[in-house]
Order: sequence, then structure tokens, then C-alpha cells
Amino acid sequence: MGTAAMGTAPTRVELNGRVGVVSLLRPAQELLLSSKSYLRAVFVLVGAALALALGIADFTLLTLVAMGGAPAWATALIGVVLVGGPLLVGIVPAVRQVEGVAVQSLLAVEFPDGLPGPASGWQQRRRTLAWFLLQVGTGAVLVAAVLGLIALAGSWWTVPAAAATLLGTLLAGRFLAWLGPVLLGPSYAERLQRLEAGAARATERNRIAREIHDSVGHALSVVTVQASAARKVIARDPGFAEQALVTIETASRRAAAELDQMLGLLRDETQHSAAPAPGLGSLGALITGARSAGLTVSSAVSGDLSRLPALVSQEAYRIVQEGLTNALKYSADGTAKLDVRLGGDGLGIRLSNPAGGRRPARTGRGLGGIEERAAALGGTATAGADGGRWVLCVTLPAGDVRP
Repeated sequence: MGTAAMGTAPTRVELNGRVGVVSLLRPAQELLLSSKSYLRAVFVLVGAALALALGIADFTLLTLVAMGGAPAWATALIGVVLVGGPLLVGIVPAVRQVEGVAVQSLLAVEFPDGLPGPASGWQQRRRTLAWFLLQVGTGAVLVAAVLGLIALAGSWWTVPAAAATLLGTLLAGRFLAWLGPVLLGPSYAERLQRLEAGAARATERNRIAREIHDSVGHALSVVTVQASAARKVIARDPGFAEQALVTIETASRRAAAELDQMLGLLRDETQHSAAPAPGLGSLGALITGARSAGLTVSSAVSGDLSRLPALVSQEAYRIVQEGLTNALKYSADGTAKLDVRLGGDGLGIRLSNPAGGRRPARTGRGLGGIEERAAALGGTATAGADGGRWVLCVTLPAGDVRP
């Protein structure tokens, strides 16, 4: 057994050595044989063409100025202008977009956030300028290397120098492919701003979803209860059935109008609601609608609800609406008691109904939406059975109550 073990060890070492060699050769093979590497080399050649064109133009103009007898300081100043002026083209807003297309097509990289558009601020312009200077500078190094190869023509150094130039060009292409999205893509601050904007949009869409659930869900509950009642008594009590149909029509029209408004907001995020969201000023109409749907509601209101901030009033209305919808579905005897109180400790809402056996184990989205609304305003919401009744208690801070 010991001999077998001793015979296995060299094999493992040999295999590990082969794996190590293969792992080292794979990047080199990819660099030298991949078509992507030579496509990136084209990008480096574009930078070389820019550097060569700028160099020839500047050399020609400086030679003409010097031959004209201009002082040395003037020649130097003109040289700075001639060299630096064209390089400052990187701060032109459209250059960022052009360079982004070139990077994606020639360097074969993808921008995670999509192709960059024109520079919209000085931070983006500075980053684009740095990229443009890097591209031209890399091209200038390649031009110098080619000129060196020309000078070495006929020497035995020509072949290794040419191989080094090719390898350097391929490496430069890979480096630029890594750095391009870093300089031309969004900065950390821009990414953070996009994330914040995305979070704000998600929050707004979640709010609209709650509005749709509460409004349309309430209307559907009314329609369901009234349609069921009308079907049962239509033969012996046509008057009640007709009133139920009127209630269904009213609830459906109101829900359709609110649904159309909410869907309009989802389709166009820049659109603002033409009609204000209902608040506790419409509490009486909400209770009347619940009563017409068959729920006997006894209500008590204390405090001047018109003094509440609009946001608190609107959220409180939706909370009461959802609570009445639940009571309409699950009240054991079709009754509910509502207390709304505005005091120094804020706005209190208490809605209770006799607990029946029909309440499902899952509370669905309604109570969760109530908790979200209350939490968003810094309030609390609890719901559960208490002495044979289902009780919903919500406390909202009243904020700066209007005088």
C-alpha cells in the first residue's frame, strides 16, 4: 500500500503541473488567437491615426511659424495651442456618445446601463476628455513604436521588436476594453441617482397599486354583494332588486373612473392626477355607499377633519374604505361600527364588526396595504379578533393641522 501511495504522488504532481501550465497558456491563447483581440487592435489603430494626423498637422504648422521668424516664446505658445486645442474636443458633449458607440462596436464590450448619451455635466465631460486623451496617447505610443520599427529595418532586432509591438497593441486593446465602460459609463453618483429615481418610481407604482386595490376592490365587493342579494329577491321584491342595480351602476361608474385615472398615471409617469384623491371630506359619501351595499354602519366622528393635511386625509379615507370593504365581506350580521377621532395625539380610526366564520386564514392584500399606508405616515395599524368582534385600529399622526 505504501508503494502504491508513493507511486501516485508523482502522477498528481504531474497532473497539477499540466493544469497549471494550461491555465497559464489559456489567457495568452485567447489574447493572440481571439478575433476580438484584433478587433480591439483596430480601435488602437484609430487612436494611432488620430495621433498621427494631429502630429503631422502640428509639426507642419510649427515649422511654418518657425520659418517665418517668430520668437521662440511665440512658437512655444502656438505649439501649446495647436497641440492642446484639438485634444480638448473631448469636452464636446456629443463626443461621449460617439466614443460609446466606438467602444461597444470595436472594443466588443457592453455598457451595463446602455449606450452613453451626450455628456450632460462637467463631470461626464472630464471623464470623456480623459478617455479621449488616453485613446490618442495610446495611439501616439503605437506610432512611435512603428517609427522605431522603421528605424530598425534590416536589423536582427526587427522581428522581436515587431512581435513586442503586436503584443503591446493587443494588450492595450484589452486594457481599453476594460477601462472604456468605467470612464464613459455612469459615475458612482450617477448610478446612485438612478437607483434613487428607480426606488421613487417603484414607491409611486406601489402607491398606485394600493389605490387601485382599495378603490376597485371596494367597488367589486359592493357589486358582488348587491348582485347576489338582487338575484335572490328579484322575483319577490323587484323594488329592492332595482335599488341594488342602481347601487351596482353607481359603484361601477365610480370605480371605472378611478381605474382610468390610475392607469393613466401608470402609462405616463409625468402626468399628474387631474382630480384630487378623495379624503375624509368624502367620508359621509363613503359610509352612504357602504350602507346602500347592505352594510349597516353606525359612525361617530369627533374633531374637525377638514383641518387635516391633505395627505393624511387621503390615506385615512383609503384605510376606512378598505376597512368597510372587509366588514361588508365578513361581518357576521351585516353591521359595523366606525369611530373617527381627531385629537392632540393624532387621528384615530377604529372599525369593528361581529366576527363570523367566513374570514379566511390569509388576510390578503387589504390589511397589508393598511399597514403600509399607516407606516408610511409614521402611524400604526393593528387588526384582529377581540371579544367576538373583528377590530381594526389605526393611529395616524395629524402633522401640521391647518388652522
